[in-house]
Amino acid sequence: MKKYFKHTFIAIGILVVAFACKDSYLDTPPQAALAGSTLASSKNGVNSTLIASYKSLLGWTGNDAEGPWGTGPSNWEFNIAADETHKGSEPGDGDTWLTFELFQWSPDNQTFRARWVADYEGIVRANSAINTAKAFLAANPTEKAYADATIGEATFLRAFFHFEAYKIWKNVPYYLETDIDFQKANDQPVLPLVIKDLETAIALLPANKTAVGRVDKTIATAYLGKAKLYAGDYTGALAAFNTVISSGKYALADSFYDNFSISGDNNKESIFAAQASVNDGDPNGANGNYGERLAYPHGDSPYGCCGFKQPTYDLAYAFKVDEKGLPIPVVASTTLKRIESGASDLLDPRIDYTMGRTNVPYLNWGVQKDSWIRGQGYMGWYSPKKNASANGDQTLSGGWAGTQLSNLNVELMRYADVLLMAAECEVEVGSLANAQKYVNMIRKRAGSSAQGSSSIKVAINSPEITWAKYNVGTYDVAWTDKTAARNAVRLERKLELALEGHRVFDLQRWGTFIETATAYNARERKVVPVLANANAPTATNLAFPLPTSEVARSGGKIKQNAGY
Repeated sequence: MKKYFKHTFIAIGILVVAFACKDSYLDTPPQAALAGSTLASSKNGVNSTLIASYKSLLGWTGNDAEGPWGTGPSNWEFNIAADETHKGSEPGDGDTWLTFELFQWSPDNQTFRARWVADYEGIVRANSAINTAKAFLAANPTEKAYADATIGEATFLRAFFHFEAYKIWKNVPYYLETDIDFQKANDQPVLPLVIKDLETAIALLPANKTAVGRVDKTIATAYLGKAKLYAGDYTGALAAFNTVISSGKYALADSFYDNFSISGDNNKESIFAAQASVNDGDPNGANGNYGERLAYPHGDSPYGCCGFKQPTYDLAYAFKVDEKGLPIPVVASTTLKRIESGASDLLDPRIDYTMGRTNVPYLNWGVQKDSWIRGQGYMGWYSPKKNASANGDQTLSGGWAGTQLSNLNVELMRYADVLLMAAECEVEVGSLANAQKYVNMIRKRAGSSAQGSSSIKVAINSPEITWAKYNVGTYDVAWTDKTAARNAVRLERKLELALEGHRVFDLQRWGTFIETATAYNARERKVVPVLANANAPTATNLAFPLPTSEVARSGGKIKQNAGY
């Protein structure tokens, strides 16, 4: 079975999370829903509550009052604030996201509210799964192993959703399964609580996942490493990453593209992914990669809509390489322009798996045309390519713009990400040689294939490639300079993980967001004039504002981030 969740999403519709109210007239049990005691009476009921939390990994949970925009697993809307993507589309469409690249966002931006609701829905569901498993165990004491594993998975998911909220807002309330007061302050450091939950999960989880898409000790350990990295504990993070690497359970996929194809879903590189499903009984495709659906080419493209998440000129230039196949740094004096098909530039082949370029094949749909670009150059001429389905893949039958929705997973953590995080730690507290080895593994794989016309994967020197000259090399001179090594690792993260939702958070945690955004804007505004209206980024922009509605609902317990 390709997707574990395909036949279990239907269980989500029976779930409800009920909180105690002091007013007796509110104590009426929810109608047309199963009570918690009923769910806790069987393994199927316990499992259903857990699957409901996994479902939240896709972002939008079908809450039409909130909407899905801003909830995509790839965090693409928030990465508009960084240097890899524009809002895209055309003037007047989605301008709540234009404020992100102009550094003019405000707490009442609906994107923040939608994402808050999505993250905390996942947290509520995780806590519900923990309580249901505990109730089941109390009635079935011989099922301790099963209950513990369920609690471990749910505790991991609780940590995951709080970590996602932390990355965006930095200061958020942390909810446990024992909480009964849901007006909770955001005055506790979040990362220590995430780390504690992950350590608890590791102790309870099985050594190997029980089904595709679920978590085990190794996956939780990878996220423990990531949380410790964000906390600045390089030694602790490296120990966790070394555990994952030495487990031998993961390896780089044969081709970079394998990570963004339906045929490559749940491959040997995929550590954790949001499992997507279409044509599974939901006519609107809510179990598909719904939060990503606006980020496809527009016009007469195969997807028809909607032209958001356009890669930047600056990102395109980052894929330029020298004669040795090594990156050419984009610097203040770099003059950006459109990289045309057939240009003499030497390019890292990952560029044409990451972004669509005019007159270059777009997967197996034929060449991209200028007519696919909404706004006709308003925010450049590139289109997003990762997370796009290929011709022949299963898409939603019927519904609104069904060609946008597929059962293509959204990768949340890949082994390449782990290697690069480990390399980052090695630079800071370990071995520069190890860091170089990990980066070279990534770069060697990058040269294994390129976008072709006869096939999506061909050799990078295939004679059919007339639109680019590809080259990618490894670092063959031993790294001895820590600063140069750090820069090389960070640049490799930009190239390998572009458009996957990491960039803005990487820049923030590195402490380079303000200088990078300032330099980028100075270059990019010459080819995307609307950026001339941008404010200068400041320390206020190192965290997004908490939603106005949530600050108000907290009764004063949630304090707004500084500067808003």
